[in-house]
Amino acid sequence: MRVPPFERYTGLLQSAGLLISGIIIGSALFLSIYHHQLNTLLIQNRELIAQNDKLQQDNNTFKKTRNQQSTINQIDVIVESSPQDPLDKVTEQEIEKRVRNDLAVVKGQKVSVIAESPHIYQNLISKKTYRGILDKDYIVNTKTILLIQNELKVWVIAEDFKRTTM
Repeated sequence: MRVPPFERYTGLLQSAGLLISGIIIGSALFLSIYHHQLNTLLIQNRELIAQNDKLQQDNNTFKKTRNQQSTINQIDVIVESSPQDPLDKVTEQEIEKRVRNDLAVVKGQKVSVIAESPHIYQNLISKKTYRGILDKDYIVNTKTILLIQNELKVWVIAEDFKRTTM
């Protein structure tokens, strides 16, 4: 039996190798672009869900207290991070949601009660540790509390718990 010479198929093997490597590189590139787009969509989805929850809570509060002019109807929380350890959007939203839930006792209360003793509400969230946010713990400090008409605005600074304890 005669074996054909291997030199005849070297060009075919090189072409097949280039084709297969092109397929692998192309699919890797496609998957990386797909993953990036999916990640962007998931972040936008979380933002919209958080915004929807906040608007629903505000709407329910407005329905309950629409005839009372001197009560707190809305709570806005602004989360700031330290410059050396910036937070991502998902973490900021989760901290904002938890702080807003802690301050939910303020909704429906009279503005005069909160204006008389703002330190009580500041101590409610100051130096508080929120555990389990994307497998990390964060400590929240109150920066500013501002009361404008029926709206309570709270600025907080969130830091990684491990950074503050070291």
